[in-house]
Amino acid sequence: MPAASGSALSLRERLDRLTHSGSGEPPRQRVEAPPLELPHGFEAVPTPYGDALMHQDVLSLPELDPHPGSIAYLDTETTGLSGGTGTFVFAAAVARPIDCGLRLAQLFMPQPGMEPAFLHALQDELAPADGLATFNGASFDLPVLRNRWVMARMSGELTHPRHVDLLTLVRALFRHRMESCSLRSVEERLLGYERDDPVSGALAPDAYFAYLRRGTNPMLEMVLEHNRLDVISLVHLHSLLMRRLDGGEGGGEGGMDAADWLALGRHRFRRGARADGWRALRNAAGFSSGEAAATAGLWISKRLVRRRSIDAADRVLEQLESTFSEDVRVAVARARLLEWRKRDPHRALTVVEAAQARFPDSAAELDLRRDRLRRKVLRRGLEDGRRERDRRKRWLQGRLGYDAGEDLEGGRIEL
Repeated sequence: MPAASGSALSLRERLDRLTHSGSGEPPRQRVEAPPLELPHGFEAVPTPYGDALMHQDVLSLPELDPHPGSIAYLDTETTGLSGGTGTFVFAAAVARPIDCGLRLAQLFMPQPGMEPAFLHALQDELAPADGLATFNGASFDLPVLRNRWVMARMSGELTHPRHVDLLTLVRALFRHRMESCSLRSVEERLLGYERDDPVSGALAPDAYFAYLRRGTNPMLEMVLEHNRLDVISLVHLHSLLMRRLDGGEGGGEGGMDAADWLALGRHRFRRGARADGWRALRNAAGFSSGEAAATAGLWISKRLVRRRSIDAADRVLEQLESTFSEDVRVAVARARLLEWRKRDPHRALTVVEAAQARFPDSAAELDLRRDRLRRKVLRRGLEDGRRERDRRKRWLQGRLGYDAGEDLEGGRIEL
């Protein structure tokens, strides 16, 4: 086979060249480390690549409203946060709601040589579900698992059900309420409980490396428990997010306010659910005060302009201007609409001058717009006067003859 350039080689092809010689010799065999003491509760599960270690349990699950359906919830623990080819996934928890509760399966990799069995067992755990849910999995967990699948020389590609990243939904729907969207903050602010967990995911690499050197230790046991608690939280978080997407209450702070409806409307529009987006934005704009309600009204007017419903957009902005008289953005938006869409600089100038009177602090920012509109109004007046003279001139020429009206501008008419 002719040599290919390094930039043209895939990761799998590079591995083939490292482990195969030109004479067709079989790949080098890995030398596995001696077995270590296993964490509590893990048992061997056979796979085509050898035994994988799994901890299985069925937990009681309160009734979920709405129920997410057949979804597999995944959370991983890794040896680093870089996500490169040198980052191993040493633990993965998968939770699936079943008829009798919540099935929780946790996989553990006691040594790197058991990675193929670990990955194969993980794929088997995800396969029965109709969907996959993670927290930041689109950016971290799944890319790392795909890299490890290739690095472990597994055939084909890592397959999993259709994926939803709950962190994306949390940011879209609740970012205005929360300073941080970490899972710990989500549990406290949205799910309403504070976890009694002394460790964090940042300690996972040190705990695993200590296990590889000295065997099981209390810190590793706490990291594995942390992993299980994370995936259980995802189940309840998914149900809460589904309730919010349907316009229901949730989030631990009572009913939905204008900011909540605005966030929901924006998310629905971005996802293509325009009918739900319109409904949410109308609900947000229906509040009589607040920056979020005014913002929702401005969003509605922009959508109407895009649909070329200029008169409807003008009516919306006129109502917003009377309701949110202290928001300069509304006045600027209406002035812009009147000037550029309705070609009515006189009314636009009236709106700007009224806004300058109401908002002295913003008057300087509106000076350029006001001056431009005044020039347009003056030019429009001169043009209207010239058109009126031309009209009267044509009328006289039509009634009295071709040369009539030539001296109309001089104030006399020659018959």
